Amino acid sequence: MTFGGVVLAALVALFLGVLLLVAGLWLAGPRLVDRTVDRLLRATLRTPYSFNLASFLSLVRRADPQTFLENLLRATRDTALERPMGPPRIFSPWDRLVFNPAQVVRLPTASRERIDTRTVIGPSAERPLHLDTPLVIAGMSFGGALSAPVKVALALAANAVGTATNTGENYLPEERQAAHKLIVQYHRGDWPRSAQHHPAWLERADAIEIQIGQGAQAAAELVARADTLTPAMRDAMGLKPGEDAVIRSRLDGVNRPDDLVALIRRLKETYPVPVGLKLVPSARLLDDLEAVMPAEPDFLVLDGGEGGTHAGPPILQDDFGLPLMAALTWTDRWLREHGRRDRVSIVAAGGLKTPGECLKALALGADAVYLGFAVLMALAAAEGHRVLPWRPPESLFYGTGQARGRLHVERAAEAVARFLRSSTDEIRYGLQALGHERLSQLSRRDLVALDPLAAAMADVPALVAPPRQAPPPFLRRHREEHVPTRPH
Repeated sequence: MTFGGVVLAALVALFLGVLLLVAGLWLAGPRLVDRTVDRLLRATLRTPYSFNLASFLSLVRRADPQTFLENLLRATRDTALERPMGPPRIFSPWDRLVFNPAQVVRLPTASRERIDTRTVIGPSAERPLHLDTPLVIAGMSFGGALSAPVKVALALAANAVGTATNTGENYLPEERQAAHKLIVQYHRGDWPRSAQHHPAWLERADAIEIQIGQGAQAAAELVARADTLTPAMRDAMGLKPGEDAVIRSRLDGVNRPDDLVALIRRLKETYPVPVGLKLVPSARLLDDLEAVMPAEPDFLVLDGGEGGTHAGPPILQDDFGLPLMAALTWTDRWLREHGRRDRVSIVAAGGLKTPGECLKALALGADAVYLGFAVLMALAAAEGHRVLPWRPPESLFYGTGQARGRLHVERAAEAVARFLRSSTDEIRYGLQALGHERLSQLSRRDLVALDPLAAAMADVPALVAPPRQAPPPFLRRHREEHVPTRPH
């Protein structure tokens, strides 16, 4: 059972337990309740603290329930856990950034309907990828993550709003047939039927994304055991019965930076579409950028430490990678300093869930954003009733889910399309309030931070200055004008 299934079962059990307790107390009457409470109090107050059940209160303050659960699960196995969905915490303090609304010095945009949300990935490529919205469906693979019906539904949803979807680590012909704009991932999966072994698949791509790593898994080797693969998954990967699906730590043939530069150049020379890299930001990010820029990639995908995954070791989710916010700031600044910002697009990925967070990422330099968990929430909201309350929504859209065949593809596609339209419309509201007519006018000047940490990450002014440092100029002027003279 998945973590979501465990949580759902626990909530159902708790609800039924409370109902039974209330019913029992009502039937027993107040006298029995009074005697029971008295006994509990005496037992609690007379038992030494070290052996007291009340000591649980201290324990839960030392570790949250998820940590308790995961340590219990570790005690039942010899191999690493496979936590679904990615890290539970968000590293980037998006809620500590706010926008500066236009009112007098800059007026708000007169008409919201005329606001342009179009964007381009790989403007220097022979055939750039043009999108009507900056919201793109992230790479979530068939089988290893999602079922074939879900992949088709997401492709249809992307078509409806004029955006693209990403194959993830498996190429699914049905997805290619359904999608008008498909980003094909050139990945680390070591199985016969992958994009790197099938040039025909790359020829049909609208963009090629070279996956070096991903936020929730870094670039570690991961193995899907043969007994967890369905026949459809084995067929899609070209694996024989009994063969594991292995994602290597490195791309085949890439053992030094020059090998990666050569790969990017070869793909760019062979295919007319944008060719980009998917990277996990680290403290070496600028060194990584300097190493690959001689190949002139058309776009960079920054998958922050908040990135999601179907399953991955908790240590890679909790303790590796940097906040997406900081990575966007570093990359945008580096590209501008090196005169490449107008040639290289930035795609932000990892933990973005709301239109406001997406707009902030776009203001910090992203040209588009990947949405994964957010679109799955929209899909679950529309189709989850088919399996709840006895099964979690994951059973409906995972490739190995028990209810994967019950998804209604057209309804799921429409729900995700509505989510993307609604989110894009909220972005238009934000652009109007900022006084912009098009997405390209956004910048970090539209933002202010509520604390010094967020200000440093985003490279924007701070509302509150760090201790022992001068306040920002606009606050300093205000103080000089309004602080009264102290009497002698």
